[in-house]
Amino acid sequence: MGYLRKFAVFLLVFLGIQSVTALAQSTSSPYSMFGLGVLESSSAGPNMAMGGTGIGFMSEKSVNYMNPASYNGIDSLVSFFEVGIFGKYTSFSTKKESQALFNSNLRHVLMGFRVTPWMAASFGFSPYSSIGYKINTISSIEGSNQQYVKTFSGDGGVNQVYLGASVRPVKNLSLGVNAAYLFGNVTHAESSDIYSFYLEDITYISNFDFNFGLNYRFVFDKTRLNVGLIYGSSKKLKTQNVTTIQTVNEVETLRKRSYKYEIPQNIGIGIAYSKNFFSAGIDFERSSWENVQFSNNYIHTRNSNRYSFGLEIPSLGVNRGTTRMKLFRIGGELRESYITIDDTPLNYKALTLGAGIPLNGWLSVVNVALELGQAGSLKNGLLRENFVNLHLDLSFKDWWFVKKRYN
Repeated sequence: MGYLRKFAVFLLVFLGIQSVTALAQSTSSPYSMFGLGVLESSSAGPNMAMGGTGIGFMSEKSVNYMNPASYNGIDSLVSFFEVGIFGKYTSFSTKKESQALFNSNLRHVLMGFRVTPWMAASFGFSPYSSIGYKINTISSIEGSNQQYVKTFSGDGGVNQVYLGASVRPVKNLSLGVNAAYLFGNVTHAESSDIYSFYLEDITYISNFDFNFGLNYRFVFDKTRLNVGLIYGSSKKLKTQNVTTIQTVNEVETLRKRSYKYEIPQNIGIGIAYSKNFFSAGIDFERSSWENVQFSNNYIHTRNSNRYSFGLEIPSLGVNRGTTRMKLFRIGGELRESYITIDDTPLNYKALTLGAGIPLNGWLSVVNVALELGQAGSLKNGLLRENFVNLHLDLSFKDWWFVKKRYN
């Protein structure tokens, strides 16, 4: 019965992934038209409610793929299987008008387990970037006073499938690596009903990416202090671009070429403190986007920093220290945008709240995170985004690879 239950969990999750992915899109931000789109956070589970803070934390309550060295925090014999989904309400506003939209989609699918007493592993799927926008503009018909609506739209993004491992060469030191395969497409389109055309530009993207991590734990009586480091080298992505135009009568391929897409080098450091079920952490991460340039003269790239902090507070009462203990979380995050438009940065800032709620039965824990934030700017005629983001992480904790024995 145990194997049937695990198969049922995989089947239900797979069907859920297909329905969510097919019916929803991850972003509606006009800023996703640039580069690879809106870059997604690599935090998951409890870390989402702690401002995305996770570089210094080990994978003790959830799979933490921000730092591959964290996998050695997975308890012996116990495995994690996690599915993350989200719903996002965003209000887009300029100095003159505003519009609200809702998006939802799959956030991640992760699994982590221990291989040996000195080695643990993880694999999973998550988005790297997302594209989704639709902009209507008014254009004039040449030689007349008449006007028509021209629509610019985009969708797609880059996904990643990864396999990671962490080893413990000496006591308190963990080293890890994630090997990821990046794939997806960047699609931009232009259309008009009056002229009955649809111009589509698709760039197919793929390549492998490797990220490395380190975590060292200092132990002082009942206090633990972890220091985490992460590193990822810059990587050129393989691309194939096709531009087509579709009219009432035919579809014509206009050109095929390659674009230069690149992901930058990134480094990060995190510190995590824990004592008596209380935890706190801070992160700093830097991505070197300055050398990745776009052809638009009004758009410039810059090195981007990310700062975050998070707290985790246990519930009081008789459940404290038991499997029924709830964990309450709070955090904050500031991400400097990697692009500026007309010398105006589009920074991202958010406050997060959440909880880890243990359950009986198949589903072990539900991690809930509410993210309240803002991105973009009203300066120089730009657009500001105010958003409310609800994350749900469903965690299945079980002895997935252990055969039970009965006397």
